[in-house]
Amino acid sequence: MKIIYDFFIVLAFIICQPLRLLSSKINLSYKGRKKAFKILKKEVNPNEKNIWFHVSSLGEFEIAKPIIEILKNRFDNIKIIVTFFSPSGYENSKEYKYADSKIYLPLDTSFNAKRFVSAVNPKIVIFIKNDIWSNYIHYLKENNSLIYSLSSKFNKSQFYFKFYGSWFLKQLMKIDFFYVQDNNSKKILEKNSLENVHISGDSRYTSVINTLKKNKRVTSVEKFINNEKCFVAGSIWENDIELIDRVIMSNIKSIIAPHDISINFLNNLKRKYGDNCIKFSDLNNEYDFKKNILIIDSIGILKYLYRYADIAYVGGGMGNKGLHNILEPAIFSVPILIGKNFQGFSEAEDLTSLGGVISVNNSNEFYKCFIELYDSEELRNKSGKANSKYIIDNAEKNKKFIDSLTGKLQYL
Repeated sequence: MKIIYDFFIVLAFIICQPLRLLSSKINLSYKGRKKAFKILKKEVNPNEKNIWFHVSSLGEFEIAKPIIEILKNRFDNIKIIVTFFSPSGYENSKEYKYADSKIYLPLDTSFNAKRFVSAVNPKIVIFIKNDIWSNYIHYLKENNSLIYSLSSKFNKSQFYFKFYGSWFLKQLMKIDFFYVQDNNSKKILEKNSLENVHISGDSRYTSVINTLKKNKRVTSVEKFINNEKCFVAGSIWENDIELIDRVIMSNIKSIIAPHDISINFLNNLKRKYGDNCIKFSDLNNEYDFKKNILIIDSIGILKYLYRYADIAYVGGGMGNKGLHNILEPAIFSVPILIGKNFQGFSEAEDLTSLGGVISVNNSNEFYKCFIELYDSEELRNKSGKANSKYIIDNAEKNKKFIDSLTGKLQYL
């Protein structure tokens, strides 16, 4: 089975090569992976106390960050290596000072995995969520590395638990500790004879609490809002724009933060909303601040802008892109609207049941729910408080994982 697995990894790599001409992201990841082992040779000493975090993309990196920072603050003699599968994570990590080395994860072939584990010799490995690679696990186990799976989520429909997934389940059994998101994941793993399973929640709760504590202000945005009610639409795709368009076209102060900040997407927004909108990078004179629509054309600022929202909308739920991070606005006690596709996102499922998040199916539903919130301060406060309380409660669960990890490090 291992040979077959290697074959399909290489085959997928070959098939993706023509797509480099069509996708800048695929091309970036290809070029990045070519440099991975050179960077490792330059930056990583296998004889040091190396801790390896693997994340798929930016969302998973946000889960890893608060843990990395706690470790670096508590232990002087560790080195942190972070690998990324996708460009959205790696390209946004370049200025992150707490990681000693940041690279794209080489493809999970036997040759690459063995070479990587030998070059890094990690004492502890943390795979964030479900981006778990079988060859890497195999050679990590041979290396006697301690392996954690953090913030993972499992269900009975996954291939691990099917008759054809027995080899993958055996690889999963090599993981030393599972810290899963929910009780259902815990039950499924235990039913399949996996041990050391704990519920830890998600370290993004800690991350967004840290954002709140930073109390970062954006003075130009404050001047744009000018103490008026403000609507913030974050991580927006084209089909999200169709949903929220009626509100954006009104006289309500609105901030749009597209997920795609390519020139084409930004120019399309400018054409659509005309003279009533201004890009964040273009804010300059008094006339600019009197406009009603602010388009955010920079990365990394959105999580700080949610503090200015009276109502927030988080994109991704109207298509198949996946719902984006609702915890970022939730910590600011903001009521949140999302699209219809949020199944599988545990925080969205929980918060819709608690009333802090409202899912809508179409633009008419969106507008109706928006106006109800806009007109009622009591309703906004009730929904917003449900969101922030949920985050604070769940942040406590994450302490279990931190205590386990720091306890192991003391004896390495």
